[in-house]
Amino acid sequence: MFIPMVGVVPCSGEEIPEGTVARIAARIVLEKLRPTKTMTICLPLYLAGGKDEQEFVRRQPTIVIDGCDKRCAERSIRKNGGNIAAVIQIPEIMNGCKLKAKTRAKLDEEGEKLAQIVAEKIAEEVDRILGEMKKKSEQEE
Repeated sequence: MFIPMVGVVPCSGEEIPEGTVARIAARIVLEKLRPTKTMTICLPLYLAGGKDEQEFVRRQPTIVIDGCDKRCAERSIRKNGGNIAAVIQIPEIMNGCKLKAKTRAKLDEEGEKLAQIVAEKIAEEVDRILGEMKKKSEQEE
């Protein structure tokens, strides 16, 4: 059955500005860009055994947003059998746009621009994933 909903799992890295960028970008997508098509997954709750979160991530496609090369969010979701449809690496986006967040507590202007770019990339992936899901659903009918 086609359920037009994509999970978004942002990095929980509190110690780096890119973790803040990941979480703010996810909020932009959830609140402004694709509010009826996305649901956030709390990574710590997922890892602590949150049944609803784990079931959603197994059943629905999920976009993982990692703030650094450690790829903690991606590794955690993969390890627990999640349905990862896309992985967004903030360092790769930073290299492409030459923006960098300088503080983790409150993003500066450059960090806010970076978060917006990441959010737009997430929204593109949501659209791609939902398009593929719809096409597959129609073929099965």
